[in-house]
Amino acid sequence: MTDVFMEVLAIAGSALAQTRSEQAFASWIASRDQAVLGLGAVGFDIAEMPWHVATFAEDRNFLIRAITAAESKVGWEKLGYEPKEDWLMPCLMRLRMLVSVFGSHDIRASGTAIHSTFSESALSRCETHGIIMHADGCPVCNRSIPS
Repeated sequence: MTDVFMEVLAIAGSALAQTRSEQAFASWIASRDQAVLGLGAVGFDIAEMPWHVATFAEDRNFLIRAITAAESKVGWEKLGYEPKEDWLMPCLMRLRMLVSVFGSHDIRASGTAIHSTFSESALSRCETHGIIMHADGCPVCNRSIPS
């Protein structure tokens, strides 16, 4: 479930991302790649996301728009499977609620919890899926590579 959750968010966020800050968020979401981190090792605390006080309102708005796009099935055709909506939609709704009440005072000190596969310096897109990739590639492509 977590893998599906992060993939639909990565696809939706990447479809919307225009600014460097939005692209950083999309890449960070993609970096929660279970194919790289391992089964059961993917998760996050909202405070770990690449928030910046100066762009907090815009960043939160972007993340809420990405959640809405994921709920609207933006890019789902790129997954190669049909997610179980009855499992996924409540999770997306819960994330929206958590992000909506998250405030700039909740941001952790810069860089303290960002995973090592996240890099703002290389915000390139997967040619196949359009996802803004993380240091180890595209989460959808990585899932497709046999171990």
